[in-house]
Amino acid sequence: MKINLVNYIVCPKCYKSFTLKSEKYEKNEIVNGLLICNNGHKFRIIRGIPRLVIDDTTGFVKTEAAFSSKWKKYNKFYHQKNWLLHQQNWFLDRFGWKNLANFNKFLKTRSKILDAGTGIGNSAKLFSTNPKSQVFAIDASESIDFAYKRYGNTSNIHFLQADIRRLPFRKRFFNFICSDQVLHHTKNTETSFKNLTKYLEKNGVISIYVYNKKAPMREFADDFIREHTTTMTEKECVEFSKDMTYLGKVLSQLKKKIKIPRDIPVLKIKAGTYDVQRFIYWYFLKCFWAEDANFERSVGVNFDWYFPKFAFRHTPDEVRKWYADTKTKIVNFKEIESGISVTGKKL
Repeated sequence: MKINLVNYIVCPKCYKSFTLKSEKYEKNEIVNGLLICNNGHKFRIIRGIPRLVIDDTTGFVKTEAAFSSKWKKYNKFYHQKNWLLHQQNWFLDRFGWKNLANFNKFLKTRSKILDAGTGIGNSAKLFSTNPKSQVFAIDASESIDFAYKRYGNTSNIHFLQADIRRLPFRKRFFNFICSDQVLHHTKNTETSFKNLTKYLEKNGVISIYVYNKKAPMREFADDFIREHTTTMTEKECVEFSKDMTYLGKVLSQLKKKIKIPRDIPVLKIKAGTYDVQRFIYWYFLKCFWAEDANFERSVGVNFDWYFPKFAFRHTPDEVRKWYADTKTKIVNFKEIESGISVTGKKL
């Protein structure tokens, strides 16, 4: 933890300021220490990260444990260069930036950035190109340890283990908030989004991606299977996720296409030509297979769908209403099969 972080954060229980007591330094980082607020609430700094999560309810703990397990097993596959470039380009396209130059130009106008659900830190690194800005990267899971290990030396990134629904910041603190592929894994996607907007200053920008509601047969299968997988042990769900990955792989290896001659409205299937694996994946069953044939990363994608307690899906109309309700003007909206990406400006 960087020493100046204490000047920016507050107690997530009572929102009072912290006093810092450090116990171990390494270079410019506090490795171990204690944060004590004016009301006496105490939070440890462990392995360089302030531990500020206070929710101990079963659903929250189960969901965060799922992601902790995922990143422990598969973190190295998500730091690979080809994956980073793919995710970066996907991010720029979905949120309307188009290219890195446009996004970096935007970042030069932002001074306080919240990466709400940083995972293993790749997004925080992307947001840190303006050296005059401060990037606050949070995650409630143990992924934050892998993020800190990889990017903790970046001078303007602060890593915190914290909860989106109980942020350790003052209201209207940020001028850019991004929560990409995260909010649908909280207790309530809508209220989590609305809570985030309270931390956004006027004319601040917020970008989110949430799962799109799928075709009815896929939704039925997801609900049915997740009734079982969310109660499995971690080991059992990993093995099931491997089964889904093998299924996705063999379907992909068919390299066959099918042509649907006309729309099937009841199933929300559009006329067109589909790869067999993609057709089954989008309309009937989640059996992810990575285009670059990375088996372990594919298992990770299937696992983080089937194991977390919370994994909600939403319609475009729902998401548009959230922005309207919070007086946040939508400036970019993109719906794809997997999810909905939105950027808006707080009025």
